[in-house]
Amino acid sequence: MERVLAEALRDQRSLGRQSDGAWKAVAYNAATDALSARFNVQLIGDNVINHIKLWQGWYEIVSDILSQSGFDRDAPKCMINVEDENAWNEYVKFMFYFWAHELVIGV
Repeated sequence: MERVLAEALRDQRSLGRQSDGAWKAVAYNAATDALSARFNVQLIGDNVINHIKLWQGWYEIVSDILSQSGFDRDAPKCMINVEDENAWNEYVKFMFYFWAHELVIGV
């Protein structure tokens, strides 16, 4: 599903249906049509919008990890390598601290 959506959005971008980082409604509709036809499901533009938001969240997480010392990207394998196990432990400890406080505060 990810690949079909990415290809549909790439095609829409090449048709000029994205401006200033925002997709036009016709692009969402075309992506919805592509997914609906390929997977025999009924989707609406909001489903595509929400999935793009999900991708943005994943991108932020991966970008944050890669900005830290001790992490590297292996492009051919599409994965993140941890060069130092201590770097991973520190990252998880740091993120867990904020995650736990977010649950308590309810932010």
